Amino acid sequence: MSSPYLPVLLAFELSGDPDHSYSEQEVVEMLSHRIAWLLEHRMEWLFSLLYRMDIDEHQVRRILHPESDIPAAEGLARLVFNRQKARQTTKKDTPVDEIDPDLAW
Repeated sequence: MSSPYLPVLLAFELSGDPDHSYSEQEVVEMLSHRIAWLLEHRMEWLFSLLYRMDIDEHQVRRILHPESDIPAAEGLARLVFNRQKARQTTKKDTPVDEIDPDLAW
């Protein structure tokens, strides 16, 4: 059984075992470590990725505020994880009609 969180791990250039069903805690920990590295070494790329994932900018700013009560990497990892869960729920709950072959490219 593959992990539903594998796409988010791959987006952050983390290799994951497609046959392993990762727990929420495992995913958040892996993301947190990767995001900590990105904050130090590739911050612009990280923010670009967060933007493409449609992570709320106000929440990102709140997490990155110096007086935030949780570490930045952990908070951002939690935002990414929660966004991924919301996307999966939307995909599951939103029916998609087949495209008319005459209108398909």
